[in-house]
Amino acid sequence: MPMGCFVILLPNDADYRVLGYYFKESKSEFEISNDLFLRLNLDHSKNEYNLLKLKDYQIFSYLHSFKGKLTRKASGLIIGLLLNENDELEQFRSSLKAGAEAFEIPSLDILTKSKDEFEMLLKDIYLEHLEPLMDSLEPEALKNNVINITKFMLSGGKKERKTAQELLEKIEIGEHKKISEWYEIAENAIKTLDYEKAGKFYLKAAEMAEALFVMDIATFLKEKGVFSKQFPDLLKEREKIVQEARNALRNEDFHQAYTFYRKASIISKKLIQYDKEEEYRLKSKALEDFYKIDEKYRKNK
Repeated sequence: MPMGCFVILLPNDADYRVLGYYFKESKSEFEISNDLFLRLNLDHSKNEYNLLKLKDYQIFSYLHSFKGKLTRKASGLIIGLLLNENDELEQFRSSLKAGAEAFEIPSLDILTKSKDEFEMLLKDIYLEHLEPLMDSLEPEALKNNVINITKFMLSGGKKERKTAQELLEKIEIGEHKKISEWYEIAENAIKTLDYEKAGKFYLKAAEMAEALFVMDIATFLKEKGVFSKQFPDLLKEREKIVQEARNALRNEDFHQAYTFYRKASIISKKLIQYDKEEEYRLKSKALEDFYKIDEKYRKNK
């Protein structure tokens, strides 16, 4: 489970600004130093998502680019989770994105808040978006979630009240249970590497979540569905590229070899397989260095 989170603003005309931190335990010595920001900013110049392994924990972060009025003052923000080594990154992928997007709601006006005000907001967003949504996918939790939504709608106009009544009828016949059932089928399909089936059932569950107006869960499930459908093709593409790299290496074409390994590293990041990303990145760097030295001595002959 996450230990906490942070948000860094990326202003247009100034250095970065740490908007605030939230830690599950009240005390933490963690802070964003200049060196740590530079590492994060450099990594995010190439990727939306990034994993940074430190001594006591790992930082899984997401770069969110602003749209609309906020772009006048800042290009975006970096939101990061402090995770334990055994935390599975994939379960936080869509949560990070949802949390980042929540800060862009105009009524929140995050640029005018004090640090204390922002950290109160960050705590709310952390609890709503950044904790894994697994518990929220239990049938009883889904039922309570939808009922709370209908209570809000019942105080609205005629159209909202009608929608609320329809939602309650769907809950009465157990429509919310399908989300849990389809999610479970998708999760089991992932375990057997049937990504096509997993993607299909994640998306079915997402459609039902949208129909029941639990939009944060719908977004989470939709992203898992899209990612699952893309996964096999990305995996095949990487395998092909790695084989090309090995063939180039056998033929002593070091330039081609390091170029292919670099591409394999980039795809591994998209797959959120950071061990493979590191392996192929290091191979690419070693072969690139060797190629440059070899070229230098060839020219001097």
